[in-house]
Order: sequence, then structure tokens, then C-alpha cells
Amino acid sequence: MKTFVAVQAIDDNPIPRGKDMTKKLKKKLFGAKHDRHALIKKQINALRTLQKNEGKQHIFSIQLAQLIDKIPDSILLKDREGRKLITNQLTKGFFKQCDLDGCGDVDMAPTLAHKKIRAEHKHSRSSLKAELHLALAKHQFKLYYQSQVDSAGRMLGAEALLRWEHPKHGLLAPHQFIDIAEQTGLIQPIGMWVLQTACEQLKLWQSDPLKKDLLLAVNISSGQFSRPEFVEQLLQILDKTGVNATGLKLELSESLMLHYIANTIEKMEALKQLGIRFSMDNFGTGYSSLSQLKRLPIDQLKIDQFLMRDIGTDSYEAMIVKTIIDMTHNLGIDVLAGGVETEQQFIRLKQLGCSAYQGYLFGEPVPLNEFEELISQSVAVDGHTLPLPTAACIALQKSGTE
Repeated sequence: MKTFVAVQAIDDNPIPRGKDMTKKLKKKLFGAKHDRHALIKKQINALRTLQKNEGKQHIFSIQLAQLIDKIPDSILLKDREGRKLITNQLTKGFFKQCDLDGCGDVDMAPTLAHKKIRAEHKHSRSSLKAELHLALAKHQFKLYYQSQVDSAGRMLGAEALLRWEHPKHGLLAPHQFIDIAEQTGLIQPIGMWVLQTACEQLKLWQSDPLKKDLLLAVNISSGQFSRPEFVEQLLQILDKTGVNATGLKLELSESLMLHYIANTIEKMEALKQLGIRFSMDNFGTGYSSLSQLKRLPIDQLKIDQFLMRDIGTDSYEAMIVKTIIDMTHNLGIDVLAGGVETEQQFIRLKQLGCSAYQGYLFGEPVPLNEFEELISQSVAVDGHTLPLPTAACIALQKSGTE
């Protein structure tokens, strides 16, 4: 994004005001303002068109970046559609620490606003970096669990999601500190703690008749998986916990799998011999093509929530998802839709042939005790699994008890 500097122009011959301004000059000023607003509107409309035609297949194109750069920050941040079109990769260093709606309300003499945000961002990162070193020792990291379900809404398993219970800032999600962990090298001990904790929990579930078939997915960062000792360390965890590895699913990013493809395939094949499953996370946000999937020993493809937003109403978006589902099924790969938030999305995805789902419609990430309560609620007396109540059903239940 460009930084725009507020400059006060001093004119020895200022524009006449009120009665002194001629009708001709008034008309010119109005025309100039109208042209500027029309140009900005045209650029934002072009962004929307680009998103529909190219963005979902090649999101981080140079053309998109250049177009975003032409629109003043003060307008782009205030425009709802404009904000939606800014991907987290293009604005990684800026938007992760900021509330976009809050930034949009700032009266942008842009220099002052940007300076303040950058200063707060820098201070926050420096503070988190120092505190991150102590977080493991003080047991401030926790795992939260989010349900993954089948087309009938029955629970298949969960994804284990890292949270930092910061004593000052409250509950922090990974995007607020993982990049700092990677820069400082702390991603290695944190990542191993996540795997150790997840395997210990999975082992407990495997000893419970009601939970023994649950799968547990763990997201592995590129910094962690690319380390030479990763496979050996994971083998030690499996041996120490005694967990059946067939219940463990590792989620790897699309970019990791393709940028280090030879090394990645070698490690994946070694771990698949133990029964570990692999899922390609956030498919649809990078440069991979479906033809490349046949080279990778993956069991599941997780479609990014970016492609879920308008799937119930956007025929183009539905066509892309349908193509992904059909081609992956032909390759013997399962498909999970991430970020499912509405019944309309769920219904449309079932029509398109999707077989697994995750998202707020079926439950937000919750601590272990709440997740295990959810498991108990989903299992009938005779041992058969019942569909999970959706977010809408839960809301109705709550309103009925109030």
C-alpha cells in the first residue's frame, strides 16, 4: 500500500468563495470532484470484476496488487468491498495487528494514522517476542478443538488449534504470533508441544469406545516441517505416547507442498507408512493446479474459506468448487470444505458432492472440556452418532431457555 502524505497547499491566488466564485468556476470544481469520485468508483468496480474473473484462481496476481495500489488508502479501508478484496498475503505485515473497521473510521490525514499504527504494531511485536520465550515454560499455550463433520452433520473428528492465553492480551490466535515464533526459531519447540499434546489427547480418545474413531488434524507450519529432524522427532512422540498413528492427520499448506515438493513427498511417504494421513490446507489461495495433486501422497484437500463466501449465490464460485471436488474425487482424494458458516453454504456444498465440512456452522473452536461435551451430545444411547446441532439450532435452543 502506498503511504499518502497530507500536504497543505499555499496559493497566492486562492480560489474565490461564495458570491465571488463564478458559475463557470463552480461548474469546473464540481466536475473535477465528480471525475475523481467516478475514477475511484471505477477502480473499485474493476477490483470486484478482477476478483470474480481471476482472483479465485490466481489471487495474488500483479495486476490485482497494482490496482489496489491506485486506490487511496482512506477510501479503500472505508469501502467494505475494498476491504474484502485485500488478501492477507498482500497486507500481511499491516492488517494482521489492526481492526480494519477501526482503521476505516480514522480521519485519515493518512500520514499520522499510518505512523501511529506502525508504531503500535512495532511495539506490540517487540513485546510479544519477549513474552513468547516464557509462554511455554509458563504453560500459557492451549489447544482448542473445532469439529469436522460429514454430509449428515455427524462428527468425523476435529482440528486442534493453538491458542496463547496471554496474561495481558487475553486469548491470542496463531496469526498474531506464529510469524514471530518462526523468526525467533521458537516455532520448533512450540510446534513439538502441539504435536505432543495432540497425540496424548488422541491416545486418550482411542481408549474410549465413544471416541476411538475420531480423527485429529494438526496444522504443521512450513518452518517446522522443513526441518531435517522433523520426521525423527514425530516418530519419538508417537513412540512415547503410544498413539495409533492412523488417527492423526497432518495439515500442510499448499505453498509448502509445492515449493519443496521433492523433500516434502519423501517425508510424507515415510510418515504415511505409519498410517498418518495428510491434508492440503487452504487449497485455492496459491498457484497450484489440480494436475499437480497427483504427485502428492495426500488423503484430503481442504478448500479454503475464501471460496465459500458466496458459493450459495455465485454460480461462478460454485463452478470452481464443483471442478475441484470432481477432479480430486477422480484422484481418490477426499474433500473438506473449510469456513462453512451458513446453512445455504452447507446445502450447496452437499449438492456439489463435498463429503466433509468444518466451520462455525458446526461449532467454533472450543477448549477440550467443551469439545468433549459436544462429543457426548452427538452420541446416542445405543452408540450411534447423531448429527451435531448447527449454529442456528443452538441459537434457537438458547432462546427457548431464556
